[in-house]
Amino acid sequence: MEKSYIWSLPTRIFHSLFAVFILLVFLTDDDKLLNYHAVIGYAILILLIFRVCWGFFGPKYSRFKDFPTGKQNVKEFLNNLFEENQKYLGHNPLASYVMIAMLVVTFLAIITGILAFGVQEGKGLVSFLNDSLFKDMKLFKEIHEVLANILIALIIAHVSGVIVDRFLHKKHQTLNSIVTGYKITNESENIKLNIFQKLFALLMFIVFIGFLVFNLIEPKNVLIASKFEPIDYKTQNEVFVTECGSCHTLYPSQSFA
Repeated sequence: MEKSYIWSLPTRIFHSLFAVFILLVFLTDDDKLLNYHAVIGYAILILLIFRVCWGFFGPKYSRFKDFPTGKQNVKEFLNNLFEENQKYLGHNPLASYVMIAMLVVTFLAIITGILAFGVQEGKGLVSFLNDSLFKDMKLFKEIHEVLANILIALIIAHVSGVIVDRFLHKKHQTLNSIVTGYKITNESENIKLNIFQKLFALLMFIVFIGFLVFNLIEPKNVLIASKFEPIDYKTQNEVFVTECGSCHTLYPSQSFA
């Protein structure tokens, strides 16, 4: 058995950041944390852009064309599932389908999230949709929630596949390869990044970090800004507050973000 370098550093960094930010986006799925939820969603979108581009001109085994999809590959993989030696250096057929499904579902979840954020909250890039025609529409929010549940199912399938592989094909060290980049295979094969791939990965990483820093510096930027102007009801209704506020809790007739 030989040690093969199959997962490049950019691929491993993407995997780690994607896992962390997917966890964060679920942890911030709360009305009081919607702004953070939105920013994290946009950050995941940047990661997706990188991964899709990487899937076309990245190194071998990261490219979509190297995914062993197709009925015959799936059938062969299932028939040989319990054999100790596996021929797939990168993703196996089932993992390939799960990976592609996760990318597609995550992208759709982000798009519907942006629409729901604008339609119902009047915030973000499509806040103009929060008008009499759309503001009561819950369709995008409901689709967003369905996609989130599908994503959870895909994540469970992905993690389950890694665990099963750990028990059935332990010597290949698939789980370790996610961290080290190296997998134990029948024949030694090592990938290398060309200068274009290195520069693209570096540029996308800078964009990703820059985006996070920008949102720390400008927490009310256009991506999460509300279309509504904040209203100081106490200043506008000073007499009413003075006369009635001492005995009653004051609520505005309409709620503005």
